[in-house]
Amino acid sequence: MKTKSGLKRTFIKILLIILGILLYSVGLKWFIYSAEFLPSGLTGLSFLSQRIVLTASGVLIPLTVYNVAFNIIPAIISFRVVGKRFTVISFIIMFLFSFTADFIPVVKLTSDPLIAAIFGAILCGLGSAIWLRCGVSGGGTDLVAMPLATLYHIRAFNYIMGFNIVLILIQGILFGWSSSFYSIIYQYVCTQTLNIAYKHFEARTIFVITTKADEVGARLIQGSGHSATVFDGIGSFSKNKKSMLYTVVTQPEVRQIVHIIRECDPEAFVNIMESNEIQGNFKYLSVEQGEIDF
Repeated sequence: MKTKSGLKRTFIKILLIILGILLYSVGLKWFIYSAEFLPSGLTGLSFLSQRIVLTASGVLIPLTVYNVAFNIIPAIISFRVVGKRFTVISFIIMFLFSFTADFIPVVKLTSDPLIAAIFGAILCGLGSAIWLRCGVSGGGTDLVAMPLATLYHIRAFNYIMGFNIVLILIQGILFGWSSSFYSIIYQYVCTQTLNIAYKHFEARTIFVITTKADEVGARLIQGSGHSATVFDGIGSFSKNKKSMLYTVVTQPEVRQIVHIIRECDPEAFVNIMESNEIQGNFKYLSVEQGEIDF
C-alpha cells in the first residue's frame, strides 16, 4: 500500500505525463504538421508513411495506426532489456499522444517556417524530456535509445539523429527540399532541447571534505548504492585532520547525495563537478527511476 507521499508523487507524475502529451501533440499539429515538416524518430516515419499513402491512394490512415505498427519491435527489445513497467507505460503514452494528435485540428500559427521549426522542436523536445524525467517515454526511438544506454551506457540521441536525416532525405526526394531543409533545423533543435532537459545518464563527481568520513561513507552506500574512496589530509589553515571522500553519481542523484552528506556532517565542504566519461565499475540509475524535481 502506497504512502501519502508515494501517492502524491504518482499523481504529480501523471499530471506531468499529461502535460508532456499535450506539449508534444500541439507541437506536432500546430507547428510541424501545418508546415509539412517531418517529426523525429518513428513518429517521423509514421508521418512520412501517412503522407506517401495519402498521396498515392487518397486514403488518410490515422497516425495512431502507423505508430503502433512501427513501435512493436522496439517495444519487444525494450521489454526484455529495460523493463516491463517502462515499456508498457511508454507504449501507452505513444498511443495516447498519437490518438491526441489525430484529433487536434491543424492550426497554422505562423507562416514563417523557421519560427515553426524552432518552436515546434522546443515543444516536442520538452514533451519528450518530461516523459523521460518521469521514468517513461513516448515510445519510438526512445525504446531503442534506452536499451543502448542501459547495456552500453551510450547516449544514443545523437545517433538517432542519423536515422532522422535519412527520413528527411526521403521526404526531400519525394516531396521537395524546401520543407526538408527546415526539418533538419527542427531535428537539431529538438535533439538539443532533449539533451539539455534530460540528463539522466550524465554523471557528476563529488568531493567531500569532512571529519566524519566513516559515517558519510556508510550512509552513501546505504542510501544510494554508491561507494566512495577516502583520502586522509590536513587542513592547511586549521591544521586539523580531515578526510576527503571521492565518489561519482548520476546527475538525478546529486540532490539526494548532498542531503545525505548534510545530515551526517552539516559542516562538510562539498565540490560537485561534471564527469565527461566513466570507465570501470559504476552503477547507473535505472531509467524507471525518473526524477520529477522540476
